[in-house]
Amino acid sequence: MNKIRLIFLLFFSLFLALVSLIILTYSEHEKVSEYGESVRELGHEVLEMRDQITNAALADISNPYQISADLVRLEIELQELKDSYKGESIHSTFFQDLQTTQLLEHFHKASIANVDTLDKLVGLSVARQFILQSLTLQLIDSHSANHREAARGHDSEKLNVLSTPELNIQSELLASVLFSGSQIQHQEISSELADLSKTFAELNQQQKVLLSQVLSVHNMEYLEQIEHQFTDLQDQLEGVIVKLIITLALLTFAFSFAIFIFRVFELKRNNLAYQEAADKAEKANEAKSLFLATMSHELRTLMNGVLGIAQIIKEDSQSADTRQQAQIIIDSGQHLVTILNDILDFSKVEQGKMELEYSPFSVADVVTHLDKTLTPLAEDKGLAFTIKDNIPTHIQLIGDSARTRQILFNLAGNAVKFTESGKVEVEFLIAPTTPPSVNILVTDTGIGIAEDKTDHIFTAFEQAEISTTRKFGGTGLGLSIVKQLVELMGGTITVTSRLNFGTRFAISLPLEMHELEEQVIDQTPTKTNKTLDDFSVLLVEDNKINAMVIRKFCESINLTVENAYDGLQALDKLVSNQYDLIIMDNHMPNMSGIEAIQKIRNELKLTTVVFACTADVFKEAHDEFIMSGADFVLTKPLQKNSLQNAINEFHDQFEGNRHNLANEHNLLTKGASNITMLTRHPQNKLPLTEEELSRSQVLAQDDLKSDEKLKCLTSLVDELENEIDELIELFSDAKQDDLSRTLKAVKEIAARYEMNEVLELASSAEQIADQHIMPEAELLQQLINRLMVNSHQATRLIHKLHQQRKIG
Repeated sequence: MNKIRLIFLLFFSLFLALVSLIILTYSEHEKVSEYGESVRELGHEVLEMRDQITNAALADISNPYQISADLVRLEIELQELKDSYKGESIHSTFFQDLQTTQLLEHFHKASIANVDTLDKLVGLSVARQFILQSLTLQLIDSHSANHREAARGHDSEKLNVLSTPELNIQSELLASVLFSGSQIQHQEISSELADLSKTFAELNQQQKVLLSQVLSVHNMEYLEQIEHQFTDLQDQLEGVIVKLIITLALLTFAFSFAIFIFRVFELKRNNLAYQEAADKAEKANEAKSLFLATMSHELRTLMNGVLGIAQIIKEDSQSADTRQQAQIIIDSGQHLVTILNDILDFSKVEQGKMELEYSPFSVADVVTHLDKTLTPLAEDKGLAFTIKDNIPTHIQLIGDSARTRQILFNLAGNAVKFTESGKVEVEFLIAPTTPPSVNILVTDTGIGIAEDKTDHIFTAFEQAEISTTRKFGGTGLGLSIVKQLVELMGGTITVTSRLNFGTRFAISLPLEMHELEEQVIDQTPTKTNKTLDDFSVLLVEDNKINAMVIRKFCESINLTVENAYDGLQALDKLVSNQYDLIIMDNHMPNMSGIEAIQKIRNELKLTTVVFACTADVFKEAHDEFIMSGADFVLTKPLQKNSLQNAINEFHDQFEGNRHNLANEHNLLTKGASNITMLTRHPQNKLPLTEEELSRSQVLAQDDLKSDEKLKCLTSLVDELENEIDELIELFSDAKQDDLSRTLKAVKEIAARYEMNEVLELASSAEQIADQHIMPEAELLQQLINRLMVNSHQATRLIHKLHQQRKIG
């Protein structure tokens, strides 16, 4: 920093010096320009006076007094020019070598000399004109005498003295007078005319000399020379100014470059320091995140046991007091989990790690659970809890439904908590903005908020009153998280409240809206509890308490559970046993859950449904499970209804897997007794390149919704599996007529989904069967292989659609 300051001071000093020198040079240039202009103006006046006087001298000067006055004025101006620089230096110390003073002196002397010469010329011209007039008058007087004839000849000889080239006009005038016939005395004419003629001749000669001098080519050369020299001086000073400006520009560039270099090095140093600080902060954040994640995992793992056992006690106990006490444990535990969730959410938002998901949802999706959860709480307090949905049912919203639900739970939950009597109302409506947005209003008749406190309620760890925490509990994070979530979604939140009268929170969310067809809405299936007979579950959980809780939940809904305590045990059991569902924990000894799932999918090639069950609540952990091959993620502490809902959602896949296993078993049984039997080859031995379903335009339609595509694929799997079974059975029983009808059905399926290779094989086999001949086993086996490949592809697409659904 000191070096930069020193360079700046040096540059500033040089900059001021150069600017001052430029200004000084410019002022000197202006002086030279002014003197040069004065010299040009006075020089032109001298030339004009010369031309005027010489022209008058060659003719007759009619206004000698005016000319003399002009000459006097010109002499005064020349003297004033001299006085302007006399007695002091024209230029400053740095420009003393300029020849301005010498040029002005030269101009003054030469111009004064010319003016004096012109003045003499005027005097001579006036005297000459006067003598000429005198001669003319005398001759006229003589012309009136009686002796004009005698005097004419004599006087003509005298007048020859006047006969000069310059006086032709006057001579002719005098001759005309002398020969007019007057009688003049010879003696008198001779004496007077001789003197005048002599004087006239002398004046005429002097005038001629002065005119020659004045009109000389070299007489006025000094004017042009001095003008050129003044121009050279101006050019010289302009050159100095240009050089100074260039020097100033180079200096500025050099300074800027030097500052740039210093700044680059300084920025590098600062960046290193900032990077070190950022690394430390990042490590601190990572440590905090790791701490929160670890503590969250451990607390959730323990709470899973506490809440699970409490739920089991509540369900199994016959004592009302015991059930009530168990419910207290459940409520307290759930409150603790809520606080833990708030801390984790606040940490994620604070670190910028909160990521939003965008998927279609309806208002009913977010308020159903809200209604079921808060309505009983409101009724216990004697409150009216109402939800007004003013958004048309055919409007589908696009956004993060989970975060929207979280916002509503925080606001509506607070409203119920802080309201002792009256009502709590949640209202949804579409705001008439461009583009339209969704407005959510949460209104209560509770304790209200003082006007001077409304600005602080969104601050973390703060509540309107200190007594609020003691009376109602809470961390003061809920509203802070709500505000940050709303802003993260691009919306706004405002609050209006009156103490002891109630509060209204108004939220505006810019959610995208899609209009659905009525028929799509009507086709939405109603979820019911569906469980297959003899439903078997492999539970992979190292914590015995959690394993017991999950086992109890499963058994309460008629599921058969077998335990494994790490990933290796799970793989050993899967090699020799078949299960409908695998519930997999992650953090286990010997082999983690994620690694075990990868081996199940990649090595064992099993399509068994896998539910991950983890206390990790971060999205990254859930995504890692899905990427490894899990179908769904359950979050600890696990609740029984969450498990039941997940099983219901995957009911079709459970049925499909059972169907595939049954077909493989039948194939193995029949294959042992008939070597020419058609077979279902294992999936890993069938070439995936033969599948045609992924190229089908039927499934690639833009207007085909996810639910519709899922139904199509599920139906297709059922059809293909059914036709494969029939082909194998009819070939085994040698029923070619029935086989022909089955091949026709296969052709219809192939044509519908644009499976051209399947269509060609089925057509060839049908032509043979129509002739009451059993097609060759090789041809039918190729057809079955094609059908199986496309069936497996349909199953993979179904899995993919399930994975895209919400992770819960």
